[in-house]
Amino acid sequence: MEMKKVRELIKIFEKSEVHKIEVEQDGLRIKLEKETKQVVQATSQVAQMPVVEEKVIEPTEDNSTKVKAPLVGTFYTAPSPDAEPFVSKGTTVKKGDVLCIIEAMKVMNEIQAPESGVVKEILVNNGDMVEFDQVIMKIE
Repeated sequence: MEMKKVRELIKIFEKSEVHKIEVEQDGLRIKLEKETKQVVQATSQVAQMPVVEEKVIEPTEDNSTKVKAPLVGTFYTAPSPDAEPFVSKGTTVKKGDVLCIIEAMKVMNEIQAPESGVVKEILVNNGDMVEFDQVIMKIE
């Protein structure tokens, strides 16, 4: 599917009253959902990995912070299949450290630590599809 057609689809979707749409063509799957907040990124070239800088944390009862996916995409623990994971359970991170990558429409989006702490739990597996606002990690 050409990027021009993807952009047209997004524009039509934004103006419509439809709240959810999924399209699959030529091995490319596009899923759009409207909520109070919508993140859509489309590009034909990836020169560098963009950083998604949205508020992706939520405090919990057990003093940990939930890190949520800011967009729909594929969750990756490392920058490439043969590389070491960015973090694992027990890793100490500083605010701004890269925790993972979420790939959406062939764009690699680095997800950064919203605060310093220790990775308490990773709730998704490498290669899993994640939904917008899904809790992917907990930092304590």
